[in-house]
Amino acid sequence: MKKFLKFTVFLIFLSLIGIGAYIFTQNKVGIPNSMVTTGVKNRFPIEKSYPLGKIKLFNPKSHFQENKLIIEAEYINEALNDRITGTMTFETDIRYDQMSSKLYLENFTLKKLTKEGKDIDISEKPIIRTALNFAFSQLEKQELVDLKKVEKFQTVKDIKIENNKIVVIK
Repeated sequence: MKKFLKFTVFLIFLSLIGIGAYIFTQNKVGIPNSMVTTGVKNRFPIEKSYPLGKIKLFNPKSHFQENKLIIEAEYINEALNDRITGTMTFETDIRYDQMSSKLYLENFTLKKLTKEGKDIDISEKPIIRTALNFAFSQLEKQELVDLKKVEKFQTVKDIKIENNKIVVIK
């Protein structure tokens, strides 16, 4: 009888742990990183013209780092019959619009710039940094992912990056 009582108490305790874990994890659903990566790739190539030439970003690579989305893209800058190539690395947050069930980029900022394989210190060139941030901040206005058609995302409260993964808060 004593063994049966201990076994019953153990099963009740185990059930409570299982129910608690279920309740805790029920409110968090992840969005696959591939969904975001595909959304980023669909925004490229990007071309912006300016008075003396144009710049084109292409071949983006994205990953999560320190709870931010990092996008690295190659660029070609054609100005005054001169062609410059390199990479630009941007850092961005994500924003979820509850009304439209769409995911957007937010706080899109240029973090690193290379020219012909050599790093350029963008802190010494605030005009370039400001102009590029303004030009490519237009990406914030375009949806990254539309979750309206995915049934499990119909009752979403918020979406954010946690532990370098996109987490949905229900």
